[in-house]
Amino acid sequence: MGIRFADDEMRAKFGIGAWLSSVSRVTFAGLGLLFVVMGGIGVVVPGWPATFFFILALWAFKRSNKRMETWLLTNRVTGPTLTDWDRNGSIKKRTKIVAITLLWVCMGSTLWLVSSTTVRVILPTIGAVVTVYILTRPTAPADSAKRGPRL
Repeated sequence: MGIRFADDEMRAKFGIGAWLSSVSRVTFAGLGLLFVVMGGIGVVVPGWPATFFFILALWAFKRSNKRMETWLLTNRVTGPTLTDWDRNGSIKKRTKIVAITLLWVCMGSTLWLVSSTTVRVILPTIGAVVTVYILTRPTAPADSAKRGPRL
């Protein structure tokens, strides 16, 4: 539960606020790095979601490390997609098509290889939910990445 201080003067006197702030920044930075590694794995491993982890990394770096946030938003590979997401939660039409196509190709091949009834029910349900989620996000203009990130 932690120590509760009656006012900001007590918090400043004991330095708890600064300590918690630095601990949370380190924690968020660590999470951001973990998510970047997981996103990097997703770039090379089929079926592993790269963009999802890069979005989580951006979220963590916004709370901890401006330099890493800027790196993600200006990166040649992740920058355009993350910039669209950061601005207004939008996804380019081409990205939506690729994501949904790859989702269902991976899902279909998994269903073809697996005989478990549970998996055959759960996977298409998850796929349908993810597809609806992607389709209901705003569509970013095709030239939106040319405008650069909002830093």
